[in-house]
Amino acid sequence: MPRFTVILGSLDTKGPEVDFIRQQVLAEGGAPFVIDTGVLNQATVPADITRQEVAAAGGSNLEAIVEKGDKAQALVVMAAGATHFVLDLLAQDKLGGVISIGGSRGTALSTQVMQSLPVGVPKLMVSTIASGANPFGPYVGTKDITLMHSVADIQGVNAVTRAIFTNAAAAITAMGKVGAPIKRGDKATYAASMLGVSTSLIGQIQALMDPKKTDIIAFHAVGAGGRAMEELIEQNLFDGVFDVTPSEVLQDIVQGSCSAGPDRLRAAGRSGLPQVVSTGGIDFIIEGPLEDLPASYRKRKIMKHTPSITLVRTSVEEMSVLARTLAERLDESNGPAAVILPLQAFGWFSMPGRPLHDPESDQAFVGAIKKYLNPRVELIELDTHLNDPAVAETAVEFIRLCLK
Repeated sequence: MPRFTVILGSLDTKGPEVDFIRQQVLAEGGAPFVIDTGVLNQATVPADITRQEVAAAGGSNLEAIVEKGDKAQALVVMAAGATHFVLDLLAQDKLGGVISIGGSRGTALSTQVMQSLPVGVPKLMVSTIASGANPFGPYVGTKDITLMHSVADIQGVNAVTRAIFTNAAAAITAMGKVGAPIKRGDKATYAASMLGVSTSLIGQIQALMDPKKTDIIAFHAVGAGGRAMEELIEQNLFDGVFDVTPSEVLQDIVQGSCSAGPDRLRAAGRSGLPQVVSTGGIDFIIEGPLEDLPASYRKRKIMKHTPSITLVRTSVEEMSVLARTLAERLDESNGPAAVILPLQAFGWFSMPGRPLHDPESDQAFVGAIKKYLNPRVELIELDTHLNDPAVAETAVEFIRLCLK
């Protein structure tokens, strides 16, 4: 029996459009399954799961939602109800993928449902707001949600939307035939945190760990990457962690846009996995365009990384707080942990002669980590820079010894 392609939509305002996608999924050999997430008016086309059933599964009823007139609460209830049915199909191995169409409300509701699903399960959102200056983080989160711009508003099936909907239906049906939740393979699998400043280091670690026998899965340490890594560690995907770029902890301290939240650098410790931490990305704060730089940062050493990204050198105080925070989180660890300190430079940009070179701030970090780090966490000092092969060799040797 084929797995279902779930179509989420408000059948009072998007009925003909949802029905068109349903027919296209059928034409592609799929099995459509429509869940009505509308609230106000009558559905204009039939659903496999009605709005009344969705509201009940979300802990309310349609009459109460309408009477209250709270759109935000209605969204929460209907998203929860739709999530219940989607996860039930997943548990029965009857879910191929999820597609939805919508404007701002529909996108917010449907992507909440999609974010409840594991990475690997196909998710496609056709949205009027999947373009322009809109932030995509709230809609994608840490999951593999595909956003497709609808180009025209979702108001009828016409020369523009017909092509978009047809492509979207074909895409989700095809993905549903091969998609599945990610799972461990036969290789040993390790997580790694990475920015451009530590790409060389991660490449060296990959080579030393033998790609034929191991997978090193790198996560871009810009907020969502770190959150995704922590979530997948909790799901027992990894044998160990090369957390050589803990920059998101710094970003959280300074309330930067690339923070991964207060739970960064905790999952490996809770899981008892061996982890090795180093200094990638801790010597700068990631900010926006140079012209928008806050006045408080303008007197510091700065570096224009791209037209839209400016790097600001961390202060002595910030480095001290960061070192103490890292030490406290590693102290929570139930497994072996180590910190590698490359004493010459914490990254490319802070090497002598480079724009962010600041020995005083580096020494503040070194002094604080030595002061606060629990002796059971191994501290390894190397007279070199972050991307020297000696750092990769030391990190790999620590992890190997832990796993013997």
